[in-house]
Order: sequence, then structure tokens, then C-alpha cells
Amino acid sequence: MPLAQHWRVPDSGGRCFDALPGTVEALLTGSAHGPALDHPAFGLPARADRVALVYFDAFGWRFLERHGDHPLFRRARTVERITSQFPSTTAAHVTTIHTGLPLAEHGVYEWFVLEPTLDRLIAPLLFAFAGDRERGTLGAVGLPLRAVFPDGSPFYRRLGAADVAPVVIQPSAFNPLPATAHVAPTALLAAEATLAGFSTIDEAFEQLVAAATREPRLFANVYLPHVDELMHQHGPDHAFVDEAIEWTLDLLDEAVGRLPAGTVVLLTADHGMAPVSPEATVYVNQLWPELSGLLRSGADGKPLAPAGSCRDLFLHTLPGQAEAVRDGLAQRLQGIAEAHLTADLAAGGLFGPSPSERLLARLAEVVVLPLHGEAVYWHEPGRFEQRFLGQHGGLTPDEMDIPLVVLEA
Repeated sequence: MPLAQHWRVPDSGGRCFDALPGTVEALLTGSAHGPALDHPAFGLPARADRVALVYFDAFGWRFLERHGDHPLFRRARTVERITSQFPSTTAAHVTTIHTGLPLAEHGVYEWFVLEPTLDRLIAPLLFAFAGDRERGTLGAVGLPLRAVFPDGSPFYRRLGAADVAPVVIQPSAFNPLPATAHVAPTALLAAEATLAGFSTIDEAFEQLVAAATREPRLFANVYLPHVDELMHQHGPDHAFVDEAIEWTLDLLDEAVGRLPAGTVVLLTADHGMAPVSPEATVYVNQLWPELSGLLRSGADGKPLAPAGSCRDLFLHTLPGQAEAVRDGLAQRLQGIAEAHLTADLAAGGLFGPSPSERLLARLAEVVVLPLHGEAVYWHEPGRFEQRFLGQHGGLTPDEMDIPLVVLEA
């Protein structure tokens, strides 16, 4: 069953988020491991001593278009549209930008994924079982972080070996205390970088300016999650969202003016955002009560669902049942969503070229891709419920199209 033409297929290895680590590395060291964007085509200089990547979570292309008259973009060397990786999720892109590895290699593809060694669904960035309210609970069952994530960052190690100082600037709440470092993914992914925390967005940019002033050679990874959180809670088109985007761009514009001359700033996002409705969400186990009997159960005796999110629902089927589940869901979800075999999507390159065994071991057999504005999920009261007004993970242009803005101080 081919993908519909309205989907935005990731340009893996080309004009895609997965080329950003290689692009940064080429700017700072003169060579790239893995794909990199064409420097002249993107208005990039041949080399730079300092590069800052401002990772503005959920600032998809349509939000750049909405705010395209902001003074920040008038000073840009270039403004280009690129694609997210698929699935269009924070978990996949945070892991890529810290490690330099594409999703096809690192295998952390969604917020909820299967952990094969436990035969349970987990939330990698929380290091917890899927649906747990508390972070770090996987440490109690003896699962090492290295079973879930790549062992440190080859990207940061290579930068350090070239005398470039990697600095990760992110909310202080994401930076582990010494007592919790063994269950904090950030501690592993950014082990070769200096962690700098912030409480407010203006403080984040103060940290950036301070690091650029202090370090003669620098890669600063600035992670801004606040607009993503607003979109989830209020929807992508709420006035709060536009206000937050506008003052964030104001602060970044001011900070760029204070960076050392020649500093290259790359503004991008991991994904955009699609509008969804809790009231209109379709729960597949209510729509099709017999579906549970066609799914594989995990070590806790419950069906291995839901992996992914309400915009890319992945279901682990019993052997021999994948096509029956796909066809049954496609029939019941007409006009709401498409259902596909993930093997077909992998063969078509949607997860990137040459998916690794690490990724393939985690992928479910069937994925449901809702149309624009739709949400399809799995319901378990108090544990799995769709309460957001904005979500991402799917293949619509609103989710997949992201900007790359190149600025130079």
C-alpha cells in the first residue's frame, strides 16, 4: 500500500535534520562524518571558529512563515526549508543532534518505544516505562542507559579532539544532579560536552553569549522547549504561541548582535506541530475491541501498545497478523488515517537508508498515520489518554517541514 501523495517524505541524507551534525562538524573542522548540507547553497561560510545551533523545539516552517517579517530574518544569510527525520519527534532529533547519528542508526525513534531486553514499552527520554508518571524508574529494574541510547557522543568526542569546546545549553531541570546522573539520558548523550542550565529564555541566550566570549573555538547546542510545550497544551495556533515565538526571536536577535564576529548561528527545529482534539481522538482498541487479540503482549501481560504517539501510532502485532491489522485499521479509519506496514516504509527509506538492527528491533510491525487534524491512539484510563491540542510525529507538511536559518554575527 503506497503512501499518499500528501505526505512529506523525509529527505534523509540530503536537505534533512540528519545532515546538521555533519554540517556543524564541517564548519568547525573542515570534514564531516556522515551527511552534510551543501555549504554554498545554504549560504554557509567554508569554515568558522564558533557555531551555535539554536534548536527551537516545534518551530516548524509554517511558524517561520507566520513570523517571516521579524528583523532576525532580515539579517539572515539564508532561510531554507528542510525536513525532519521520520518520525517527526523530539526523542529522535535530540538523540541525533547530541550524538551525530541519524535515527536509522541510533534507533530512538519515538517518545514511547519497545525496549527488547525488557519486552516492555518505555519512554527513553524519561528513562521510565511508558505511561509512568515518575522519571528514571528503569534504573530500579537494572536497565543501563547504554541499552537504550548510544554510548556517549562520537560527535562531541570528534569536536573535542579538534580543540572545539562543545557546550549544551538547556533547561536546568534537564541537567541531572550527581545522584541521578545514572538514570538521566542527557548525562550520557552529552557526556563529552559541558552542560549549562537556564531557567528563562533570556538566560539561555546569556549563557550562549558568555560561552562564545569565553571559548575561542565553540559548538553551542541551545535547546528551547517552551513553545513546544505551549503548543501541546493550547494548540499550535493559540495567541500564547505567537507571543512566545515573537519574544524568543527578539531575544535571539539581540543575542546575535553581541556574539563575537564571525560566529555562525543556525536556527532550526526538530519538527512542526499538528492541531489535534482530545474529544475527537479515535482510540483503536475502542473502535475495534478485538484488536488486542491480534497484538503481541509484553512482559507485563498487556498488549505492546501504544508505541509512538497519536500522530504515528505503532502497534506490535502477533506473528502473521501484521497485514490483518493493517487492513482492518485501514478499513475502520477511512477518512481519518492511513495504516501501513513499517517494513514497507523502511524499504522505502522513510526511516533513513540502511536501518540498523538497533532500530529494527524496536520498530512495531504496523503504523497508523492520521490525516491533518486527526488523532488516533490507544486508551488505558489513567495511563494512556490523548489530552493534547497539538501533537507531532506524523508525515504532514505541518509536522515535517522545518526551517534552517543561517546567521552570522
